[in-house]
Amino acid sequence: MKKIFSLIILFIFFTYETFSQGCSMCRGIVESDANSGGTGISSSINSGIVYLFTSTYVLIIIGAVFWYYRSRSYVKDQESKRKIKKRVASLVD
Repeated sequence: MKKIFSLIILFIFFTYETFSQGCSMCRGIVESDANSGGTGISSSINSGIVYLFTSTYVLIIIGAVFWYYRSRSYVKDQESKRKIKKRVASLVD
């Protein structure tokens, strides 16, 4: 498991420069638009970045809440099954 994790970390570390070029392109577009006095595309790109940023975290939070409630109900089910087994065992003895 540690080998797989370390390989994934190494892959991310060595391919970071390859996949991180989109940010410099967006930055260049925004800077050129701001230098020319326009406000249209720079505000649109900023809105798009905020949308992508927040949508990811909203999905993560929804997944975490779903997982929490599912695990809570699972624990309650296991607890009730254990109580039933305990009652049945006390009846048999």
